[in-house]
Amino acid sequence: MRPVRSRLVPASGWLTRVLALALVVLGVPLALSAGTLLQEAPVREGEPAPRTIAAPEPVQVMDPEATRRAQNQAAADVEPVESEDDEARAAIVEDVRDAFATLRDVRVAPADGEEPEPEDQVDELASRLPALDEESAERAVELSDDDLDRVANQAEQVAIALAGERIREGEVEEVAQERLASEVATRDFPAGTAEHLVEPIIAEALQPTVIEDEEATEEAREEARDAVEPVLRTFSQGSAVVTAGEPVDEVQMEALAELGLDGVEPWRFLLRALLLSAALAGAGLLYLREYRRDLWSSPRRLLLVALLLLAYAVTLEAVTVLTPEGQSAWLFALPVGAVPMLATILLDPPVGVLSVIPIAALTAFAIPNEPALAAYAAVAGVLSASLVSRLSARGDLRRAAVRSTLGYAALAAAAVTAFDAPEAAPTAAAVALGAGVITAVIVNGSLPFLESGFSVLTATSLLDLADRNHPLLRQLEQQALGTYNHSIMVSQMVERACRAVGADALLASVAALYHDVGKTRRPYFFIENQFGIANPHDDLDPHESADIIRAHVTDGIALGRQHRLPPEIIDGMASHHGTTLIAYFHERARRLHGADAVAEEDFRYPGPKPASREMAILMLADGCESASRATARGDRDLSRDDLVQLVHELTEARIRDGQLDEAALTFADLSVIQESFIETLVGVYHPRIAYPAQAASEADPAKADAPDEGADHPAPDEGAER
Repeated sequence: MRPVRSRLVPASGWLTRVLALALVVLGVPLALSAGTLLQEAPVREGEPAPRTIAAPEPVQVMDPEATRRAQNQAAADVEPVESEDDEARAAIVEDVRDAFATLRDVRVAPADGEEPEPEDQVDELASRLPALDEESAERAVELSDDDLDRVANQAEQVAIALAGERIREGEVEEVAQERLASEVATRDFPAGTAEHLVEPIIAEALQPTVIEDEEATEEAREEARDAVEPVLRTFSQGSAVVTAGEPVDEVQMEALAELGLDGVEPWRFLLRALLLSAALAGAGLLYLREYRRDLWSSPRRLLLVALLLLAYAVTLEAVTVLTPEGQSAWLFALPVGAVPMLATILLDPPVGVLSVIPIAALTAFAIPNEPALAAYAAVAGVLSASLVSRLSARGDLRRAAVRSTLGYAALAAAAVTAFDAPEAAPTAAAVALGAGVITAVIVNGSLPFLESGFSVLTATSLLDLADRNHPLLRQLEQQALGTYNHSIMVSQMVERACRAVGADALLASVAALYHDVGKTRRPYFFIENQFGIANPHDDLDPHESADIIRAHVTDGIALGRQHRLPPEIIDGMASHHGTTLIAYFHERARRLHGADAVAEEDFRYPGPKPASREMAILMLADGCESASRATARGDRDLSRDDLVQLVHELTEARIRDGQLDEAALTFADLSVIQESFIETLVGVYHPRIAYPAQAASEADPAKADAPDEGADHPAPDEGAER
């Protein structure tokens, strides 16, 4: 889909332009220098670095902290020294025996009393053996003495088998879930007793059977620590010795001291950032003024571009500050595709691609030691803009998000590999994958606010307007069904024609859906809504009828503004008739009052004429559909030749009347548009089979439908307006 362009009329154009320029020339450098300016100029050990400092030459320094980490890692890799816990093994078996002894005890009647009731036995078991639930206790009570003995013997065997396992701390639950079920399955327990009786009792009795020998383990770990060689930290030429905002350790201080870089003024960084931003702003504004006058003439959209660049600068500084030292792969968390995507969707693809230049330049400036990141930003930005350049459905944005996310991962891996760091490729790819998700969230989350805040009409907002459940379309359907069907047909014609000539099909088709909503104010004054009623125009003066017909344009504009429709859609309402003549009532007035007493301007629409290809195609489609429908009232089987003649005559009439003078349509475009209209109309008004009842009706004029006498046989191209 070609991007939708907003027609903004700036209130204080130059003031907005100055603000946009200030955001880029001053705001961006301040954002990039925030971390540096907030810190003192000298670099001090233990304090955050006021700026990023790169090594002009290789330097190698012993790293005590890294050595300690390596020693600790070596010690952590030593497996704990373990010893068998025979007491725990015996306790497992003993606990199982005790549980079954409790079961027997509950079932035995006291010496001086009667045997307890089953309910009492269940309650007693529940209180003495918490591992058993009520159902398990009931099953235990229901077992015969022989079955209980058999279950107890086999359960003890399972407990002995599991007690022989090496069960470590933290593995008890795993053994209870896996090994216990396996052991129970190999034995023959009465139905239901395995899972409800044996497994809960044994699971409750399980405990670790091996214990860690802490003294022996610590000795082994000390030996591993002593075997580690000291770690040397190497800073290659061009790599960051310290990163802005990151604490400086003693190794970095020693490296800076050797390089003589521990006291550079931070204002130099700010000055360089100002120069870069000024150069980017100047070049961008010159380009827009010379080659993109539409964007240059819209200060609010210039302000939008400036805000997008400022937001990226803030994000760039944040990611730079938050990236862990030595973990340059995490820099690929930058959402480099967000600005090109938003610029493409909100403005157009050329602007989206153009935005890649400052994105890549700012990235290279802020992180000069990572050429792979700058290359990635440039390529990923172009990829992002291209993926959202033709949105025509809401699903397209989701698919673009998925594709861009996968593309970021591949590009990040390729970039770090190409710049001689293949070992970082997996991490960079994973981080870029996450950045893709973040980019999708940023784009989808900010798009509605940017659309409304800057009055920009995009594909996503057009798709929302195309929803037939929109209140205004529902109102049109309920109050003027004939007009609603006419609008649907015009929308289809316009969409096909726009695709054929490369115009914005989505914008034009949505404008077509709303172009006649003004008819809902007085629907029965329009012939497509007159179902079985007299034509109210028959009793009106032609001037009054013309005023009513003409009012559907202004009524539509009022409704559109009331429902907060975008200016582009309201343009369609205002210009779909241009300044054409309401010919039927004009001629009727001439017959009634005399030609000299009738002023033609009283019977013309207020305009304006369509000023874009999309609105011009809407005007032509509206006229052709209305004329075809009106003609079809007299001849239901219009031939292709009839439709060809109708479309060509109406188009030529609009050209002669000057209605297309302000639209950038060529004669080649008009030829393609007319052919598209004809194909669509032929599909609707093609000859139909005459069924027996229909044939009989046609054979007997007395049975045929009488013509609409109230219509006074209006001219074909005015049929929809009667």
